[in-house]
Amino acid sequence: MIYFSKPFITNLEIKEIQKVLKSGVLTDGFYQNLSEKIIKKRLKSKYIALTQSCSDALELSCLLIDLKPGDEVIMPSYTFTSTANCVALRGAKPVFIDIKANDMCIDSDQIEKMITKKTKAIIVVHYGGKCMNLNKIIKLKKKYKLYLIEDAAHSFLAKYKNKFAGTIGDIGVFSFHETKNLVGSQGGAISINNKKFLRRIDNLLDKGTDRSSFLKDYKKQFIREKPRKTKSKKYYSWVDIGSEFRATEIVSALIFSQLKKEKIISKKRRTIWLTYKNFFSKLNNDQISILDNENKDHKNSYHLFILKIKSLIFAQKFREYLQKNKIPATFHYVPLHSSLFGKKFKSGDMKVTNNIWGKIIRLPIYPELSKNQIKFILRKITKFLE
Repeated sequence: MIYFSKPFITNLEIKEIQKVLKSGVLTDGFYQNLSEKIIKKRLKSKYIALTQSCSDALELSCLLIDLKPGDEVIMPSYTFTSTANCVALRGAKPVFIDIKANDMCIDSDQIEKMITKKTKAIIVVHYGGKCMNLNKIIKLKKKYKLYLIEDAAHSFLAKYKNKFAGTIGDIGVFSFHETKNLVGSQGGAISINNKKFLRRIDNLLDKGTDRSSFLKDYKKQFIREKPRKTKSKKYYSWVDIGSEFRATEIVSALIFSQLKKEKIISKKRRTIWLTYKNFFSKLNNDQISILDNENKDHKNSYHLFILKIKSLIFAQKFREYLQKNKIPATFHYVPLHSSLFGKKFKSGDMKVTNNIWGKIIRLPIYPELSKNQIKFILRKITKFLE
């Protein structure tokens, strides 16, 4: 059976989860602490925390920047609902702008004209596995004194030149959802890159309490991780707003296991991605082009392989044909500005987004997709194009 995506789960994950269950420590333990340290070191981030989801990390970001009713946040319309929900939940307003056709990331040339006195932040989405060039947006951020949040749900370990996605703006968020490259059930992570936020982040993560300052660092034992009280404080209390954002030990153990296999997973995904790319680059068909985000400046995470189709009718027939042949190819986002709830918010000129979203086809890509399955997919595509 060919899936659209499938988590790469082996005995390693099972063994680590069994250790968690046997330890009796199901929250705030060894795996959470270790995984955060691994990611922090790998990304060269100032601070990393595992969260229950990328959506949680986005909501946490909006709390950190003190987003309030009436504030505006600029973002692409071509994204998942979580990017806008985190803003709307604070009573603030998403402001939707267009994407660029070449990489389907936010069009930085259109941002400045949408900035008002109410604008507080910009959220960019590193789409499909790319870390976009943020140089122009960084200049706008500084000029208008805005916050920059990077939604890197697709792009964990993607790089632009020598910087990782999620470590360039004030805050970055990552997804370890079961559909992503590395999986942790519905896990996520937040990267704090602005020192200003380091004072509050632990309080927000700990349900608004100063629990972290009350507890010492975890012991460096393997499984039984129990925090110990400091001598300076006899209790912790409610000091800020917050919620239950932290990832559980089971989620953290999954993420830890996946981090150990990251090079294997990345290599397998890249092999499949390049196989697709080589196939389509040899086609002489003016209806089909690919979203190619791999070059000397950009290190791709190979999260998605995307076909951009010239004709909407051709795209619809192509998707239907693949699905009838049990190949789960699909389009992606319905633009937020055109959705029932999104219509109430401001948006700019959406020429590219409106033109492109229905013409996208995403092909299956996951580590256990076999050579024979890939050959089957490409054989069916060849037959359709004959």
